[in-house]
Amino acid sequence: MQVMVSTEKGIVVKIRNFEIPDIRRVMEIEEESLLDGDAGLYLELYEEWPEGFLVAEKEGEVIGFVVVVLTLEGEGRIFALAVDSRHRGRGVGGALLKAAFNLLRKRKIGYVRLEVRVSNQIAQRLYKSRGFMEIGFIPFYYKDGEGAIMMRKVL
Repeated sequence: MQVMVSTEKGIVVKIRNFEIPDIRRVMEIEEESLLDGDAGLYLELYEEWPEGFLVAEKEGEVIGFVVVVLTLEGEGRIFALAVDSRHRGRGVGGALLKAAFNLLRKRKIGYVRLEVRVSNQIAQRLYKSRGFMEIGFIPFYYKDGEGAIMMRKVL
């Protein structure tokens, strides 16, 4: 997959499938975004479902990514979504979410869920604006002890 999109904020980015050389940049964004993954985990998820790992690229640089997995319950799960801090607030996360939703709809998946840090109000607003509803809370979800809000959306 490779598609040029204009975000809601008017910047043009390329949404494309992740490639192995992207892992270094993905990990930089991942660490800056306080996610709890590591390169081995991301590469394992890529091996399980390569189509579910997408990156956003601007002028040849990866500026964001989304990892979607399929659950045993037949749902989609946004495992990770992150955008480089220099490019946040420009619609890149929304464009990545839209691409993820399209992937899941093609697979006839009816629901998508995710977990988000309690402190991450910006991400929570993004998810709510895309139709996610809060469905639960997981205490001590992240390595640093912070809890997570569980959210779900009908596709």
